[in-house]
Amino acid sequence: MRGIFAAGFALTLASAAWAGGSTFGSDEADDKDAGPPFFGVVKDKDGKTLADAKITATIAKSNSTLVLRADSQGHFFVRGFDKSIDPNDVAISCSKDGYHATAGVKAPATGSAPIEVICVLDHE
Repeated sequence: MRGIFAAGFALTLASAAWAGGSTFGSDEADDKDAGPPFFGVVKDKDGKTLADAKITATIAKSNSTLVLRADSQGHFFVRGFDKSIDPNDVAISCSKDGYHATAGVKAPATGSAPIEVICVLDHE
């Protein structure tokens, strides 16, 4: 009897996940109105990735700022903003205690392709 209950419970969870109730799946309604996402990495001048760096995305024309943190391997991801925002108007900067910015490279926006950002920080 326990096996039947466990199987039924597993099927219930699977159906909830399939419906999007418990997954990290895409929000198609949101994605169609979004511009290209930004992704990148924060490194020091020697090429070592920097965990937990602060990433700031600023849209000057709308006086908006989004702040997030890089993951444990220095990577970050910013979902696409609304299509009305020109990706070329989005400035991405990176910082971390004990470091200062030395260089940053943001690939130019081309259509809806993701935009790569590489931040390079130097020890203070």
